[in-house]
Amino acid sequence: MTRPSSIDQLPEEVRTEIGRLRTLGWTIDQILEQLRTLLDQAPSRSAVGRHLQKLDKLTVYIGRAQRLAESVVQKLGDAPESRSGRLNIELMQSGILDLLLRAADAEDGEVSPLGSAKEAALMAKALADLARARQSDADVTLRLKRELAAEMEKKLRQVETEATAQAMTPADVLERVRALYRGEA
Repeated sequence: MTRPSSIDQLPEEVRTEIGRLRTLGWTIDQILEQLRTLLDQAPSRSAVGRHLQKLDKLTVYIGRAQRLAESVVQKLGDAPESRSGRLNIELMQSGILDLLLRAADAEDGEVSPLGSAKEAALMAKALADLARARQSDADVTLRLKRELAAEMEKKLRQVETEATAQAMTPADVLERVRALYRGEA
């Protein structure tokens, strides 16, 4: 296992400040100067540079992942059925981000878009399994709705036949239909 970098050993608040300053467009030298005012022993310029390279690469990958997730969510729309789909996308995005963060901490300092190929493949398989389960659930729900609609159609035809044969008033027909929907007939 590799030794944590001098930046990784800094307090969380300092690392957060480095990221915030970079987001504001500060250069390596400007950030290093700020670190010298905050810390007794500032990290080296090269350590700050490596850390900022990692942050910059992660920012690019995170941006891509967010744009992809936003695109998919827009296509899903606001239908209630899409909520679980959106949750799965967010979970997948979170998993990929975790892989990216771990890849960024790798010894060689290079950030791979997928980190561990094995972990990414397992994540993709899990997402595919979830999609199949959701589709199966949707198929069963649709089948049950169709069966219920067919059953109700049959009962409504019976009410229509009774109404014609017995010369029922519209109020009687309406009450008979309501009884059907309550499951009383």
